[in-house]
Amino acid sequence: MTVKALSMRVVSWLCVVTLFFAATVIAAPVASAAGVINQNSPTSGTTDVGGSAIFTDTLSATSGSVGAVTYVTTVTSTGLNVNGSGVISTTGTLAAGSYTVSGTDSDIDGDHGNWTYTLTVNASTVSGGTINQTSPITGATTPAASATLPPVPITVINNTGPVTFSVTSSPDGLTLSGNQISTTGSLALGVYKISGTDRDTSGDTGTWTYTLTISNAITQTSSTTGTTTSKASSTFAPGPITVVNNIGAVTFVTTAPSTGLKVSGVGVITTTGTLAAGIYTVSGTDRDASGNAGTWTYTLTISNPLVTVTYNANGGSGSMAAEHDNKPTALTNNQFSRAGYTFTHWNTAANGSGASFANGATYPFKTSATLYAQWKAGKAPTHSVTFNANGGSGSMAAELDNTPTALTTNRFTRAGYTFTHWNTAANGSGASFANGATYPFKTSTTLYAQWIVAKPAERTVTFNAHGGKGSMPVERHATPTVLRTNRFTRAGYTFTKWNTAANGSGASFANGATYPFKTSATLYAQWRHKTVVPPATDFTFTLGPFPLKSSSLSASLEAQIGSLASEIKANRDTKIALVGYGDKLTPANELNESLWAANFTLGEHRASAVETYLKQRLAALGVKGYTITTRGNGAVAPTSGGTSTKQTKSYLVIATLT
Repeated sequence: MTVKALSMRVVSWLCVVTLFFAATVIAAPVASAAGVINQNSPTSGTTDVGGSAIFTDTLSATSGSVGAVTYVTTVTSTGLNVNGSGVISTTGTLAAGSYTVSGTDSDIDGDHGNWTYTLTVNASTVSGGTINQTSPITGATTPAASATLPPVPITVINNTGPVTFSVTSSPDGLTLSGNQISTTGSLALGVYKISGTDRDTSGDTGTWTYTLTISNAITQTSSTTGTTTSKASSTFAPGPITVVNNIGAVTFVTTAPSTGLKVSGVGVITTTGTLAAGIYTVSGTDRDASGNAGTWTYTLTISNPLVTVTYNANGGSGSMAAEHDNKPTALTNNQFSRAGYTFTHWNTAANGSGASFANGATYPFKTSATLYAQWKAGKAPTHSVTFNANGGSGSMAAELDNTPTALTTNRFTRAGYTFTHWNTAANGSGASFANGATYPFKTSTTLYAQWIVAKPAERTVTFNAHGGKGSMPVERHATPTVLRTNRFTRAGYTFTKWNTAANGSGASFANGATYPFKTSATLYAQWRHKTVVPPATDFTFTLGPFPLKSSSLSASLEAQIGSLASEIKANRDTKIALVGYGDKLTPANELNESLWAANFTLGEHRASAVETYLKQRLAALGVKGYTITTRGNGAVAPTSGGTSTKQTKSYLVIATLT
């Protein structure tokens, strides 16, 4: 080979190396820009047909995010679901094959990114794999029912052939026979846990466990939490509350209501309509016909995923960051440029055939979109808009543009006035433009702020029955106005006045008085005991005592109520008046209004508890055509002798039969 040929080969080799190096530099990965969420969690998983129905995974490990991340599915799969928190689950037992789902994610700071996940389902379990328990791992019952509790079978998947179960840890109250867990007899209140291992003939192994809670209380078994989006919240239906340890039907009562959730008497949870992003919690108590009781709760988390608007120069140059929001927001003013062209507007289609938006116009941010810059050949002259406060104060910079653009929203203020719009004439006789409206920028102009005398701000008065019953609408006014007269009622009491404090220590207002409406307030009804004339009676029946601070019916109380029902039937009584009393108070506590009110409420609850059980016993005896009235009574100030007559009736319910 000649020197010249060798030289040409060396030069060629160097060219190749240089090109390869240049290509490598160009293709080098670029560090993620701020605001981009990167997926670091597993992008794939594996299971088999037998284990597919219970397979789960979580898109929880990400970088570049701030706070909680919300996941939105854009490419769905027939076999996979991904909720807003990134939890992956299957739709049931899946056939062998590959299943892929993907989407976008965002955080509270508007950072966003993409994610994907592929699940591979194999045809059969590999020998030596893990056996998974599918049967419930918890249960609950009462001491009375524990001796006859049906055996609980252990069920598993991913096994090959029969499975042998062994016990590694067991309490005195539970035993295992084959795969059946049973109680050893009547169990005391407490928690009993049994656990062990399992193995099949192919060497697959696993563990199992079961915990049994023995309690007299009704226990909630349904989920206490749920999640959805604002868009789906109006039709969200989490299902009814389910419980154990009850005997027969259960009645649900809400004690801590929510503005967004409501629960019916049979435990059905529904939303009150479309809900804003946030957390909504409702809770209460439940009771069955036998007097068993418990508590329940449900918390719904509402998310409002961010929507993205991406800007495309569409032949121009420059850069614009994407916008992320979930409410109507002004678009970023155009920052692209194109030599020999003037920007005119945005459009959802590159050729301008889609929806158009002026420069800086408001976008609803209900769906993500790419907005393409629209251009017109030729460079249009720039015009200015100058803003004049027209009697107001403050400052606003002039706007310069050559294409229809949203005006800067008003920043001027004027004491005692409200801004209404802009006008090209100071006296309002010219062309008008709404706040933030689009101006064509075909000519320069001065826009004068237009003002009207401000109306006084409305204030509200909310009426609180404060132990009474009924309803009164909220009043809204901006000037002194006569209040509505009281519409609340309270058995055994006379309404006296309103007060801004429940205990009467605030400002007082007579019934129908004038309220200034300079501030909002809640007015609490104030009550005074009526002098009650006892009805003509044929018989008085004393029920009690109740436990301290309790309205629960003991076995002794239920027996007494049964005797009362028999007495009513025997004497054909048609009117039953139940008066419940609270606990005994010290002379000092009798003068404490809040303690007295609590004692009065306790008396009401005791009377109501007797009424509920008495109706059941009367129904069992076939008694009809009667009426029952209930009320509470609390301790009163001591007499001169130092003892209240009502103190002698503490812990009791007095039944008067007519």
